[in-house]
Amino acid sequence: MKRTILLLSAAAAVTLSACSEPASGEGSGNSDAVGSTPQPVLAPITAAESIGAGLAVGEQVPLTTGLLAKGRETTLGQILENGPALIVFTRSVEWCPYCQTQLKSINALVGDLKDRGYALYGLSYDSPEQQDRFISNHKLQYEMLSDQSSSVIDAFGLRDPQYTEGRAVGVPYASVYLIDRTGRVLAKSVSGDYTKRPSNAQILALVDSTRS
Repeated sequence: MKRTILLLSAAAAVTLSACSEPASGEGSGNSDAVGSTPQPVLAPITAAESIGAGLAVGEQVPLTTGLLAKGRETTLGQILENGPALIVFTRSVEWCPYCQTQLKSINALVGDLKDRGYALYGLSYDSPEQQDRFISNHKLQYEMLSDQSSSVIDAFGLRDPQYTEGRAVGVPYASVYLIDRTGRVLAKSVSGDYTKRPSNAQILALVDSTRS
C-alpha cells in the first residue's frame, strides 16, 4: 500500500512553479475588494510539473510548531487531535489572485472531504485579520491557519527560496498535504508553477489514492 501511495502521490502531485516577485499582474489590492479585478483561471497540474520540495510521504509533520487558528495560538498537533486533515499551503489571500481563486474553489470540497474523514484547512503567512476578511467576503466553510513567521512553512521545507526581499519573503510553494491523525504525511502535491494548481477532482483523486 505504501508503494501505491508513493506512486499515486507523485502522479497527482500538485506543484506550483517558482513564483516571481508579485507585481501588478498578480494583484495588489486587498482581499476585501470583491469582484474588483477578474480572477485568473488556474490550469490543472500534471505529474511532470511536480517538484520534490517539502516533507515526503511517510514523514512526520511538525506537531509542536506554533501558528494561529481563528486568532488563537495552536499547533498542528492540537489541530490533528480533531482528526485527519488536508492542508492547502498558499502564498497570500491579499495579493495573489491565483491563491484567491484556488481558496474559493476548494470551498466546494468541504463536504466531500468530510465524507472521507478529513477536515480542510488553508495555510498562509497572512495575518488572522487578513484571512478572516477573506473568509467572510467569500463565505468560506473551512478554517485558515496563519503562519506569519513562516515557521510551519519552513518546518515542512516549503519556503520558496527565490524570494530574498519584498513582501513575498516567506511564502510557500503552492502545495497540498494529506495528513493522518498521528501527523504522518499520506500524500502530497507541490507545484513549481504558481499558475498551475490541482483541480478539485485532482485533490479528491489524491485523497482517494490513499484508500486502496
